[in-house]
Amino acid sequence: MAQFGILNKMQPDNPDITYALGVLSTELERYAAAEDYFLRLIEAGQKQDEANYHLGFIAEKKNDPDTAFSRYQRVGGANQTDARVHMARILAEQARLNEARELLQQLRINAPQQGLRLYLIEAELLRDAKQYATAHDVYTHAMEFYENNPDLLYARALNAADLKRVDLLERDLNQILVSQPDHADALNALGYTLADQTDRLEEARGYIQKALALKPDNPAILDSMGWVEYRLGNLEQALKYLQQAAEISPDAEIASHLGEVLWQLDRKQEAR
Repeated sequence: MAQFGILNKMQPDNPDITYALGVLSTELERYAAAEDYFLRLIEAGQKQDEANYHLGFIAEKKNDPDTAFSRYQRVGGANQTDARVHMARILAEQARLNEARELLQQLRINAPQQGLRLYLIEAELLRDAKQYATAHDVYTHAMEFYENNPDLLYARALNAADLKRVDLLERDLNQILVSQPDHADALNALGYTLADQTDRLEEARGYIQKALALKPDNPAILDSMGWVEYRLGNLEQALKYLQQAAEISPDAEIASHLGEVLWQLDRKQEAR
């Protein structure tokens, strides 16, 4: 950063140096300084697409979605698709989900090479809005173009868990595991859902044990192991795994599971 500052004093009109200082300031969360650098570029008619993209990002960080949206609208070039995705997320957060979906659908026409990513984002926005049935339809429609894609299968399986459709989840995850038997996330998702939504607890533990052997320090898998041990009535074992998970990640679901186990162990103050 200091070296770029020296270069900037030597060449104050060099757009590459100004841009680099803006990016570095953004990474360091020095947003006021970053805005000054990017606005300087825009005023000089230099790197306007890149500057507007970063100004949109900064506005989002400052909880100013209207300014962010306006900045993203001005972005063309290589960052245009990413800018439109940000715009769609802003629309969804403003409960304008239909507009967000229309934007993403238009993007798929304009940037077909990013079609898979855009289908996943559209379904993700629907899931965030708890519209799980519609999200399932989006995943299924995408499968017509990206048959047996593991990312789509995995995302549709997680959505099926929210729909309480264990049958759909098993179908998609097992399809992944046929070709990728060491897919730890698929093993974990299958095991956790069986532990959480069925009485097939020993089968669930088997899947989670395989996942944990592949990723022994993964907090989500440790959480799953703790939860299946809890469901099996092995409270001390459950506590061990959940405490390990909580030490690695502050995730709210892990904390909830840990609190539940502590409560059942009559350690109510710690649970609270």
